[in-house]
Amino acid sequence: MNYIEINFTNSPELNDVILAFLSDTDFEMFEEKENGLSAYIPEDKFDEIDLNALIIQIPGSENIRFDVSLIKGRNWNKEWESNFEPVLIAKKVFIRAPFHEINNSYPYEIIIEPKMSFGTGHHSTTALMIELMLEVDLKNKSVLDMGCGSGVLAILAHKLGSGNILAVDFDEWAYENTIENCQRNNTSSIEVLKGNASVIAGRAFDVILANINRNILLADTKAYSKCLNENGILMQSGFLIEDESVLIKNAQSAGLKHVKSVHQDKWSAMLFSK
Repeated sequence: MNYIEINFTNSPELNDVILAFLSDTDFEMFEEKENGLSAYIPEDKFDEIDLNALIIQIPGSENIRFDVSLIKGRNWNKEWESNFEPVLIAKKVFIRAPFHEINNSYPYEIIIEPKMSFGTGHHSTTALMIELMLEVDLKNKSVLDMGCGSGVLAILAHKLGSGNILAVDFDEWAYENTIENCQRNNTSSIEVLKGNASVIAGRAFDVILANINRNILLADTKAYSKCLNENGILMQSGFLIEDESVLIKNAQSAGLKHVKSVHQDKWSAMLFSK
């Protein structure tokens, strides 16, 4: 089958917004990149007029550029496999695909099927979140992984001894992939839901992990705070270092205290307490 590749050039915080708009269409695959997003749709289902009409509905659409190219029939699974290498984070967490060799040299091994590039551990924000998780005691804690992607953070929380764990994502691929990856890692006790912040209303957690993006964090941090137990912890990433101040102010207005920030390249992750 031939595919159309759409290469979006946009600021990183718009990636999830574009994904949200495209997820209800016929686009089948997405790949996050340093300067934007690539999206793939079967050639016979693509209509550039429809795409343009969709893009102009996105807030900040004036800052979105894209180009279109034809990709002739490919073995997509083979492509993902050839581009996906195991990754080691903080010398403790080894993330690999099912086709990689087992490595028992590290305390925590996580198996992720690389159907997409999100949540494989290669992106700085995932690595930063994992580093923060390793710094706190998660044993017997209830954990929410909001915007779970591949489920890698929820799976690590399970391996770190967390009790009740909920993983949530609005994207159908992420929802299904998280369930599959939980099965691969013998962590099927993790509850997985498809949806946004509205699905967590009325629930309570000791720790909330939110590796999403600046705009969603600004909109939903108050909802996270309401679901956070007293003395609970909120970890956030998916934004640039330059966005820290506005996110700190936003979290403080939701009753949270900024504890620390960690950086990698141009990306940031922050830990808050209640």
